[in-house]
Amino acid sequence: MSIQGKNGTSRREVFSRELIVAFYFIFLVMTALCHKFGEVHIVHAFTRIVQIVYVPGIFFAVGYYIQIQSEKYGDFKGCMLRHAAYSLGLYALLGIPYEVFAKHVDPFTTIRNFITFIKVFEISAIFLSVSIVFLLCAYLWDYIEGWMEKPVLLLLICIIGFLPVFLPEGIIGYGLAGTLIGGDRTHAVAISTELFVFFWGVFCAKKKQNTFLEKKNFIMAALSFAIAGVFAVLYIKAAYFVFLGMFLAFIAINICVPFAGIYAALEEAVVNILERVWGIITTPASREGEENWRSLLRYFIGYTVLFVVMAVLIFLPYILQNKTLIWEADGLGQYVPKVYRFIQYIPEIFKDIFSGNFDFKQYDFTTGLGATVAISYDPVYWLYLLFSPAKIEKAYSFLIIVRYFLAGLSMSGLVLYFKKSHFAAYTASIVYAFSGYAIYAGTKHGQFLTPMILLPILVVAMERLIRNRKWYMLTVLVGVSLLCSYYFLYMNTIALGIYFVLRIVCTEEYRNWKTFFERGFIIVGSYILGASLGVISLFTSFGSYMGSSRSGGGKITAFLSTTPLFYRTEWLVDFFTSYISDNFASGLWLKLGFAPLAMLAIVVLFTRKNRKELRWLFVIFTAFSLFPVFGYIFSGFSNVNNRWGYIYVVIVSFILAESLDKMRDLSGKELGIMTAITGLYGLVNAFSDKLFVPSIYGAFGLLAATLIMLFLLNSDKITFSKKQFRGIVLGMTALVIFLNAKWFITSGDDSYTHLDTYVSAGDSKKKISGTALKHLDEVPGADTDEFYRSTNLVTTGNLRSSSLLYGYNDVSTFSSTLNGGIVNYNNAMGNCRWNIVSIYDYNFRTYLNTLASVKYMGVAKKNTATIPYGYKKVQETKNKYYSIYENQYSLPLGYTYDKIVNADRIDQYSAAEKQETTMLAAIVEDKDMDKNSNLTVATKLPLTAQKLKIKNIKLNGVSMTKDTIEIEKPGATMKFSFEAPANAETYLSLVGDIYAEKDAKEHFITARIKAPGVKYGHKFRIDAYTTGQKEYLFNLGYREGAVKTCTLKFVGTGTLKYKDLAIYSQTMSNYADRVNALKENSLKNAKAEKNTVTGNITVDKDKMLVVTLPYQKGWTAYVDGKKTDIQRVNYQYIGINLKKGTHDIKLHYQLPGIKLAFMITGCGIIAFVAIIIFNIVRKRRKN
Repeated sequence: MSIQGKNGTSRREVFSRELIVAFYFIFLVMTALCHKFGEVHIVHAFTRIVQIVYVPGIFFAVGYYIQIQSEKYGDFKGCMLRHAAYSLGLYALLGIPYEVFAKHVDPFTTIRNFITFIKVFEISAIFLSVSIVFLLCAYLWDYIEGWMEKPVLLLLICIIGFLPVFLPEGIIGYGLAGTLIGGDRTHAVAISTELFVFFWGVFCAKKKQNTFLEKKNFIMAALSFAIAGVFAVLYIKAAYFVFLGMFLAFIAINICVPFAGIYAALEEAVVNILERVWGIITTPASREGEENWRSLLRYFIGYTVLFVVMAVLIFLPYILQNKTLIWEADGLGQYVPKVYRFIQYIPEIFKDIFSGNFDFKQYDFTTGLGATVAISYDPVYWLYLLFSPAKIEKAYSFLIIVRYFLAGLSMSGLVLYFKKSHFAAYTASIVYAFSGYAIYAGTKHGQFLTPMILLPILVVAMERLIRNRKWYMLTVLVGVSLLCSYYFLYMNTIALGIYFVLRIVCTEEYRNWKTFFERGFIIVGSYILGASLGVISLFTSFGSYMGSSRSGGGKITAFLSTTPLFYRTEWLVDFFTSYISDNFASGLWLKLGFAPLAMLAIVVLFTRKNRKELRWLFVIFTAFSLFPVFGYIFSGFSNVNNRWGYIYVVIVSFILAESLDKMRDLSGKELGIMTAITGLYGLVNAFSDKLFVPSIYGAFGLLAATLIMLFLLNSDKITFSKKQFRGIVLGMTALVIFLNAKWFITSGDDSYTHLDTYVSAGDSKKKISGTALKHLDEVPGADTDEFYRSTNLVTTGNLRSSSLLYGYNDVSTFSSTLNGGIVNYNNAMGNCRWNIVSIYDYNFRTYLNTLASVKYMGVAKKNTATIPYGYKKVQETKNKYYSIYENQYSLPLGYTYDKIVNADRIDQYSAAEKQETTMLAAIVEDKDMDKNSNLTVATKLPLTAQKLKIKNIKLNGVSMTKDTIEIEKPGATMKFSFEAPANAETYLSLVGDIYAEKDAKEHFITARIKAPGVKYGHKFRIDAYTTGQKEYLFNLGYREGAVKTCTLKFVGTGTLKYKDLAIYSQTMSNYADRVNALKENSLKNAKAEKNTVTGNITVDKDKMLVVTLPYQKGWTAYVDGKKTDIQRVNYQYIGINLKKGTHDIKLHYQLPGIKLAFMITGCGIIAFVAIIIFNIVRKRRKN
C-alpha cells in the first residue's frame, strides 16, 4: 500500500521527515526532563543515549531527504538554500530563547554569539550543522553524486572526515570550526564525523529501498557495532560513541518504519490546521458574500491565538522565576487586601438588601482610623467573586492578563470599525496591548488597563453617533466608564472632546455649524443619560476624592506658584528615546515603548494626504507630552503626572493600523526620512552617557532592523506576496515587542531586578500577614465589644492594609483618596511615616498613638524602634518573633476636653508643640469658634516640649550653609550631639521648603535616621506622592535615660533646603495626669457596629467630646436622640459640643447622597429604556 502525504508527497519523503521530527522530538523531551529534574543520573544517562542515537539519526534522515529532493526538484540549488535558511531559523528560534530564559545568558551576548558563531547553542546545535549541510549540498551536490559512484573515494573522504575525533581535547574553541570538524569545548555537532551515516542515508534513498531490513544495512550496522567495540577496547571515547550511535540509529530507524503511515496522516492534519490558522490571520476584514459575524469570529479566534502566544512569551520570565503579577509596593499594600475584603463584603451587601435592610455596610472602621467602604464597580473586578479566598493570588494575575486581552480586543474593534484589514488589527492590537505604558502600568496597577479597554470602544461609539446619530452605545459606555472610575472617564472625556472637534472640523461632510451643534447636543444628552446610569460612583469614590487632599483650589494655587512652563531641559531627548524603549521613560508616568514600526508609521501619516484629524491628534497630544500643565489638567488638578499616556498609545497604535498596508509601496523620500529618524535616534543615544546603555542601544538595533526590513520589502529586486509581506511584518513586530518587554521585565542592577519587586507564587498572604496583630485574639481581654485600636510599632509597606484581612482597627491605611483631615493632621504633627496615599504609622510617638485610641501595639523582632512610654508586653509567640504590648494609658473612642484653642493661633507652633497641644485642648477651626462659646478658650497652655541646644554637628560628605544641606556623596552623614533629659521622647526636627527648585521633576533623597535603639528610613520626595509638608519630626524614641546623639545618613546625593534644624524633647513626667484628665469624662460602652457608633457619657461641665474617627461628610450625630452638629477638631477628628450631664451618644454614617444616587440611576434606566422603546415603535409605524 502506497502512503501519500500532503499534496501527494511520496512515502519516502514523508518517512525522511518523520525521522527528523521523531529524533528531534525525543531529544527535546529528554532535555526538558533533565532541565526539570536536574542532573539525575538515570535521566542524564538516558539523555546521553538519546543524543548518541539522535545525531547520526538526523544525519541519516537529512541524507535520505536530500537525495529525494535531488530527484524531485528542477531547482535543486534553490531548494537546498531555502532548507539551509529554514534550518538556520530553527537554530535561532530554539536556541536564543533557551539561552536567554533557561540558561539566563544576557540577550546581547546571545545575539552576538548567534551572529558570530563564537559559541554554538547546544540545545539546537544540530540545526546549525544541518543548515551547513544543506548549504554545502547546494553547491557541491554534483561532486557528491560523483563520489557515490566511486566507493573507494567515498570511503576515503569519510575516513578523513572522521580523523578529527582523535584530536586532543580542548584544541578547538571556535563554534563554527567545531560544527565542521568537532571540538569538546564548542558544544557543536560535528559534520565531518557523521559523513559515514550521511552518505548511508543518501545511498538508501538512491536505491529506493521500501524497507531497511536488507542484508547491506545489517552488514553496515554490524560493522558499526564491531568498530565501536574496537574503539571501546582502545578507550577512545569520541570514536566509540560515533560508531555506537550509527548502530543504535539503525535500530531506531527500523522501529520508526511501521509508523510512517500514521505520521503521514498526522502531518496532513497539522499542515491543514496551520494553513487554516494562517488563513484566519490574513483574512480581510470582510469577504464578499459572507456574513460580517463570521468574519469577526474568525478574527477573534486568530486574535486569541496571537494574544496567548505573545502573553506567554512576554510573561515567561515571571513563570520561570515563579513570580505572580502582584507588585509588592501597591499590590500587597492595598490591591490584594482589598480583594479579600471585597469578596467578603459584596455577599454581605446582597444579604442585607435581600433581607430588606438597605442600611448596608458603608463604613469600614478597620483601616486608616476609619473610612468609607471602597467598592470597585469595574465589571472585570467583580469576577473576583468567582474565586475562593485561597485562589485570590492566582485570580489576581489571571485577571490582569484578562485586562490585557480586552485592551487588545478593544483596539481591534476600533481598527476593524474603520474597515482596516485583519492584519492591521492584529498588528495594532499587540502593539497597543503590549506597549511600554501597558507593560509598566498593567503589571503594577492592573486597574490602569481599564481606560485602555474603554477608550477605543468609546471612540467607536462616538463615531457611530457622528456618522449615524446612534447614541445608545455611547450612553451605555459612559455609564460603564463612570462605574469603573470617574477619573478614567474624566481623562477619556477630554480625549473624546478633542476628537469630536477635530472630526467635525477636518471632515468636509460634517464641517458646518448645524452638524456641530446637532451632534454636540446629542453627545451632551448621551453623556448626561450615561452618567445617570453610573452615578453611584460619584457618590462613593468621587465623594471621597472631593473630601481628600487631592482636590481644592489650594492645589491650583500651589501649581501656578511652583511649577514651571517647561519640563527639565533633557525632557525632549528622553521623550524621543523612550518612544521605542520599554526600559526608559521621561518620568512622571510618561511611558511609551512602542514597537519601532509604529514610530516609522508616523512618517507615512504625514507624507500621505489622508486622515487630517489623525495628524492633528498626534500633534496635539505630542504637545501635551511636553508641557507640565497638561499633566496637571489630566490628573484632575491634583499634581503633575502623565497617567493619560494611554491616550497617546491609542493614537499611535491606530496610526500604525492606518499606515501598515501603505508600507508595501514606500517612496524613496519616505524611506529617506525613516533612515534619518533612525540615524538621529542612534546619534542622540551615542552622545549621551545616560542613554548609552544596553537596553537603549538594543532598542536602536530593533529600530534599525525594522528599517532594513522595510527596505527589503520595498526592494524592486525581491518580490513578496501580500501574505508574505503581512507575515513578515507581523512576525517582526511580535519579535520586537517581545524583546522590548523582556528587556524591561528583566531589567535591574547588581542589587535587584524588576522581577524582584513582584511577589513569588504562594507568598502574597504570608507577606501581608507579617504582623504580630494577627495574634491579637490570643491576648486576654482583647476580645471585647468595646472599641479600641491596634497598630504596629513599625508598619512596613506590606502591612498597610493587613487589618482588612484580620479585622483589627488600625491607624495604617493605603488609599488614593486620603481624607483631607488626615492629611492636615499628619502635616501639622510633622509625621515622617506617610505620603499622600498612605499612612504607615505614627512613628512610634507616644502622644499620637494614645490620642488615636490605640490600645495594643504589635512588635516584630526585626523592628528597630523603641517601645513608646507606658506600654507593657502582654503576649509573645512561641518563637519570640512577635509580641504584643498593651498601652496602660489608652484612651477610649471618645474622650473630652474642658478647653479649646483656635487652630489659627497655633499655626506658628512647632510640630512638637502642636502635638502636645492636642493633649491639653481641643483644636477648633476658626469658623467653628462661635459655636463653642460655652467652652473655655485656653489663653495659655502649659507646654513642656523643649527645644534643646545642639552642641555639635559632625559632617562627613555633607556641606552646610544657613539654609542648605548639600549631600556630596552616597553614604554621607550628619551626626548631631546634644543633651536630652531622661524620661522623655526626643525628636529631630527639620523645617523648611525642603526642595526649593520647582522644576516639574521628580526628586528623591533617601536618609536613614539613627539613634541608640532606633534605625529607620525616610525618603524626601517631590513627585506625585509628596506631602508638601514644611516640617518633619523624626522620633528618636522614648528612654528612661538620656539620649545624646543621633545621625542622618544619606543614601544618595542631592540638595535639601531648610529654615531650621532642631532637637526637641517631650517629657513624660506629666503624661499620665494629662491622659487621665481626658479620660475622666469619656465615652463608656463605646461600640462601633455597622455604620454606627454608640456609647454613653457623663460630663461634669460643658466639654468638647472628641470621637477618634476622621471627620467627613456622611456622619450624623445624635445626643439623647436629638440630631446634633459635628465639627472638625484636632485637624482630623469628630467633635461634639456637650452640655453638662449624662448623655446617650449615637453617630451614624451614610454615604452622602446615596439615596439620591439610587433615585437618579433608577430614573436614568427608565428613561433609557423608554427612549429605546419609543424609537422602535416610531420606526415601525413609519415603516
